[in-house]
Amino acid sequence: MKHKKILSILLAAAAAISLTGCNNGGGTSSGESSVPEEDVNTPVVETLPAGVSENGWKFSQVAMGGGGFVSGVFATSEEGLYYARTDVGGAYRYNKDTQKWESMSYGISETDCGFLGIAGLAFAENEPNKVFLLAGTSYLSEGRTALFISNDYGKTFTRTELTGMIKVDGNGMGRGNGERLAVDPKNSNIIYAGGMSSGGLIKSTDGGMTFTALDLGTDTTTNNMNGICSILIDPTSGDENGCTTIYAAISRKGDYNIYKSTDAGATWAPVEDAPQGIMVQRMKYNGDGKIVITYADSEGPWNNNRASGGIRLLNIADDTFNDITPAKKGYGDVVIDPADPNRMVACTENIYVPQPNGAFGDEFYVTTDGGQSWKLLNDSMKLTDGGVEWLATTSMHWCSSMAIDPNNTNKVMVVSGNGIFSCDNIWDEEPEFYFFAKGVEETVPYELVSVPADEAYPQGQLVTVCGDYDGFAQVDAAEYGNVHSSIGGSMSGLAVAGQNHDVWVKCGGDSGNNGFWYTEDRGATWTKVENSPIEGQKAHGGSVAVSADGSTFYWAPENSAFIFRTEDKGKTWTQCEGGLSSKRLVADPVNPDYVYAASGSAFYYSDNKGEKFTANNELTMFSSTRPAAVPGEEGKLYFIAMGLQVTEDHGKTFKRIDTVVSCQAVGLGRGKNDGDPCTIFIWGQPTNDDPVGLYWSEDEGQTWSRINDSNCEFGGLGNGVFVYGDFNVYGRVYISTLGLGVVYGDKLDK
Repeated sequence: MKHKKILSILLAAAAAISLTGCNNGGGTSSGESSVPEEDVNTPVVETLPAGVSENGWKFSQVAMGGGGFVSGVFATSEEGLYYARTDVGGAYRYNKDTQKWESMSYGISETDCGFLGIAGLAFAENEPNKVFLLAGTSYLSEGRTALFISNDYGKTFTRTELTGMIKVDGNGMGRGNGERLAVDPKNSNIIYAGGMSSGGLIKSTDGGMTFTALDLGTDTTTNNMNGICSILIDPTSGDENGCTTIYAAISRKGDYNIYKSTDAGATWAPVEDAPQGIMVQRMKYNGDGKIVITYADSEGPWNNNRASGGIRLLNIADDTFNDITPAKKGYGDVVIDPADPNRMVACTENIYVPQPNGAFGDEFYVTTDGGQSWKLLNDSMKLTDGGVEWLATTSMHWCSSMAIDPNNTNKVMVVSGNGIFSCDNIWDEEPEFYFFAKGVEETVPYELVSVPADEAYPQGQLVTVCGDYDGFAQVDAAEYGNVHSSIGGSMSGLAVAGQNHDVWVKCGGDSGNNGFWYTEDRGATWTKVENSPIEGQKAHGGSVAVSADGSTFYWAPENSAFIFRTEDKGKTWTQCEGGLSSKRLVADPVNPDYVYAASGSAFYYSDNKGEKFTANNELTMFSSTRPAAVPGEEGKLYFIAMGLQVTEDHGKTFKRIDTVVSCQAVGLGRGKNDGDPCTIFIWGQPTNDDPVGLYWSEDEGQTWSRINDSNCEFGGLGNGVFVYGDFNVYGRVYISTLGLGVVYGDKLDK
């Protein structure tokens, strides 16, 4: 047997931290801890509610409604306590009092953003307050892997770096398999974890602080980089010191793919009769000495051969198999009634058949006789959107994980590529599924506009564009809004006319289509511009602007080095002179003749509606960032270059704000009182001694105060890289994130 030890790496000053407060940017591959011994046992003292920074700001997520793949869902023995994991948005805990899912991942730092990919989740059977997360993303944070350990329902965590032993990818193929993390039901200090892209099976006997590598006698690295895909512990084996019988599945075909140990992992042997022509997805103990295993042709969630797979019943006593497949298809998961092993619910994965709302998604089956016969539910079940409008046109799909509530066995939950659905009457003749993901926000935001209040909307509006789901418009950030009626897919740019709030423009799409839309009724209806500004090819993506009066549209497509303008709503386009390679556009909010642009090396301004752009050669720039124009003021903008700059003459000259040493994003918001200057928000550093984070100024940059803290870092600014204030709510700020949608913070003491 191979043995290898790795010690826990804890953040300085605390043994318990918020999951997103893991600021240690480096990892160790040797397994040696760099934290002094006396720091390891620092007592946990929780002083703030979840989502509240020590600087007095309360954070939440703009309500859009799911949007991303929830890769696992879990019901515990504690009534109303559920957990969920996502592929790029961290982990969630359900709060039965607020009837809302709450993120356990606000503390992830920008350096550690890869830990928002959760590849496995487990909890102690009789102590569900003890929750464990196996986290890592292959293409972020140097591909590091870590185990996060909480004893308080995920409010605070300790961290053990595992990169030297195993690597996982929470956003890799097979991410819906599981679980590749298991806690011994008889001794919660015993934990097993499996590697995906590298490493095999490892075991801890001290609650996850240190691990030992186990030798299964086979190479567990797989061509699909999914490795160990499922671990199951026989809860009837062993004694109070721990269970002895363990099963581990390997994500492969054409060879043994389930291995068994009867001595707590010391030795292993293949389960010889396990099917080798299909891949294990998930394994569940049925309470009666058997394991129910779901199979598909590939690891999933979207590459399965839809006509290959099944469900098998494995008898632990002699490792024989019984085929209980409802129909020959790929299956994601199965749940078993804890009071009656004959009652099961199964779901397919990556099967597209009609669902009750007319969209296409997975199938659901129930059995009450142990799998001898199954009933297909799709013809009789109902499906409601739970108040999220855009879900009326989508489905339950990529159904890789299910859970049944042990306190209410009529209730099951199932994951989807767009969130979580639930059913409270699964055994009825006409079970009803409904969207059950309030609080889970996993859209990828790219642009946001806080539209100032006017006669039509006294509260103002919040408008966004995002990946996959086009965008949303809403009055209240906490309440679901309306999805854009254009349904154009992924959008990258958005602008609202400064003096005519009825006119909005946006861009996005892909290389197969022109990607420019406009609305003249605040998003009630959208018109797609069919004419491409690029001769001989389609234009897509990039950035847009609209003049203050709404008469002139501007577009800098992703696949062009030029800026284009139109004064006839896209019937004809004119290539602008200058502004080469600009990636960010913004129009002056007052004077319709002025428009501004930024490339990775220059700031440009135009005083003739974009006919010609002139470069400001005073600034040294290294990235194309958004200029922030002050509403109601002509020619005044804030811009990132050598820190933070401000111009009051349309960008002809800039003055450096010397109270900021570095800045990634800048945005503006409402002042406290009428007549007060705009508040300025930045993601950066006022001084070299300040941590990188979210700051604001109420005195035009003379002084700065930090907004967030190490427990509220959200993994950084993600793909959108924006920070904006709200022009209707004083003390509110919005930021883009990698997988938490749009996070917004409100100042508690206003």
